[in-house]
Amino acid sequence: MKVLECIIYLPENIKSSYTRISPITGKQMKMKSIKIILAILVLLSCETKKSSKLRKDIIGEWTFVKEVDARLSNNDNLPPPLPIPLGYIFFPNNTCENKFGFYKKFDHDRTKIYYLGNRTRYKIDGNKLKIFDLSGNKWYIQKIVSITEDTLTVQVRDSVFSKFVRAKYKIDPNENYDKIIVSTSGCMGPCPQLDISIEKNGDVLFFGKFNTTVQGMFYSKITAEDYSNIEENFKKADLKNIRNNYEANLADDETITVTFIKNQKIIKSITDNGHQSPPMLIWAYTSIRYLYQHIRLKPFQKKGMIMPIQPILFETEKQSCDLTKSESFYLLTEILRGKVVKARFEPKYMIKFWNAEGKKEVLLTDGKLYKRKEKTIDIGYNFIEQNNLKFTIKND
Repeated sequence: MKVLECIIYLPENIKSSYTRISPITGKQMKMKSIKIILAILVLLSCETKKSSKLRKDIIGEWTFVKEVDARLSNNDNLPPPLPIPLGYIFFPNNTCENKFGFYKKFDHDRTKIYYLGNRTRYKIDGNKLKIFDLSGNKWYIQKIVSITEDTLTVQVRDSVFSKFVRAKYKIDPNENYDKIIVSTSGCMGPCPQLDISIEKNGDVLFFGKFNTTVQGMFYSKITAEDYSNIEENFKKADLKNIRNNYEANLADDETITVTFIKNQKIIKSITDNGHQSPPMLIWAYTSIRYLYQHIRLKPFQKKGMIMPIQPILFETEKQSCDLTKSESFYLLTEILRGKVVKARFEPKYMIKFWNAEGKKEVLLTDGKLYKRKEKTIDIGYNFIEQNNLKFTIKND
């Protein structure tokens, strides 16, 4: 019988790089080869089952908790890597939402940010989670360390791990709003300064001032389904129980204000300076501030626009009442849809503002009627009484 001597190369995860086999018979070699092939098939099968389980377990919504460096003690956890917290929704069809979103700047104008959206593709190969980065047009790869019922742990760098928890929401099906308004203040950097109002019927009114891809007043329309999704994203933030004000105490930070309207009444207004509010609220308003880049805008032209867009301050001789930027935009939208009337009234308050020519003007009002020069607009109700606005004594 002929004696054979051979070297068989095996996968690294089965044995060492190679194994030298001593002289064996052809029959013995055949049996050894069959065993090796079976072992490889078993490993591949196990790997496939593992990937399949990870694909199933990752489905759902995840919120970033913390980033940990294994080289440090538990008390030295790294801070969140981004000013806006990370979060993902993984869907069964190999698409996912990156709550932070994807952005792009162009060399010819670094002051403007283009929002590429938050929906992208993902895939799981073995224990590797690959998410397609729309900003860099490449796959971002993380290693899945573990997925439990409530926790997702991924390795993002050599010794750095990110931990996520499965998001759980208590959404009241009876909670709904007629209008949602988001306003941004701008900052020392490229933050956009804008106002956008979205109504339940799909009407959108947008005003871009600085660092926006378009400037001026525009209107548009979205579907009922789009509005429902926007509203649900905000409701995930548990609006009834979160604070009205979040402050980072940094002068150059951006301030976002959000106002929710129902039956022509302000239900809640939230001010967030420096992205200090809960992640769910940040995610909800982040996509809205760039909504104008993904809808068809038409220039808004209405004769008789009697005041420019800016934070509004109601004043009497001794008292004043500040509106947030989003509340101010709400009042402006009410004035824009009001009727021009010929009516005399006793002004109780004044609103000082700078006109388009940079000159200071005064708008007189009793809360229901608003008069600039010879033009008076009736919004149909008393804005101050309807929203129970509080006045404070002016400081000298």
